[in-house]
Amino acid sequence: MKRKMWIVGLILGLMAGNNLWAQGTTSQKIGVLSYFRALIECAEGKVANDDFQKKFEARKVELQKRQTDIQALQQQLETQRQTLNDETLASLNKNIQIKTTELQRAQEDSEKEFNLMRSEILERIGRKMGPLVQKYAQENSFSLVLDGSSQASQLIFVNSAIDITNEIIKRYDAANPLAASAAAPAKK
Repeated sequence: MKRKMWIVGLILGLMAGNNLWAQGTTSQKIGVLSYFRALIECAEGKVANDDFQKKFEARKVELQKRQTDIQALQQQLETQRQTLNDETLASLNKNIQIKTTELQRAQEDSEKEFNLMRSEILERIGRKMGPLVQKYAQENSFSLVLDGSSQASQLIFVNSAIDITNEIIKRYDAANPLAASAAAPAKK
């Protein structure tokens, strides 16, 4: 954390130093972009997030059903432990262990799958958004655009006048009209 603060201080110091050495009194323009918010609030991000949530919820229901089945078997084992013969008891225990292992593997696989799916969505949109941010920064003479979306960010205060997130979302949606038209039915 101290290293990040030192780096940000160095960058700002260098920018201030450049001002002192520059011929004129040109000011450095800084913008802040909540990159993650821009990725998920653009029309394509909303459609992708809705699709992601539907798949996630369906998988969650499936995993909960498996968990319920295991709990039912465990309940059966507890209530019938005294009346079951050793062979049936061993079979029931083995069945519970197998189903528990399968559930754990399914949960791990689902977590990996959904993390990968989320990363692919963000990367796909990010590849298209990155050049838009660069173009916007050049058109508006920004010297620096900071990402203020992570909690680990060193930005403690950001004046809303330098937040360019909404403008980037508008430009992204304008540059990707198919994604914007696909988001319209999702809002209904």
